[in-house]
Amino acid sequence: MKTTSNLPVMNDERMAELQNFRTRDFSDCPVQTPEQLQEFKPKYPDARLYKPVKKTVQIRLDADVIEWLKQPGQGYQTRANAILRQAMLQANLL
Repeated sequence: MKTTSNLPVMNDERMAELQNFRTRDFSDCPVQTPEQLQEFKPKYPDARLYKPVKKTVQIRLDADVIEWLKQPGQGYQTRANAILRQAMLQANLL
């Protein structure tokens, strides 16, 4: 099953598959040389330019939370996104 953005849906089956991959023993895999690694082609023509799809949303947060996010300076929305992503990944791993 796919979403409209062609990304797989994160259901229990997909999470189990990812967990299994994380704990798999890869010690029997051959080590790639730098020359072999250079031959790999990225999925995107320039993988450095890949960015996840961002959506504009309106969210109501407590004023003290916003002030805390803004304390280090610019980039509070990026920090909020990183915190939410970490919480999402931790929730999916439980």
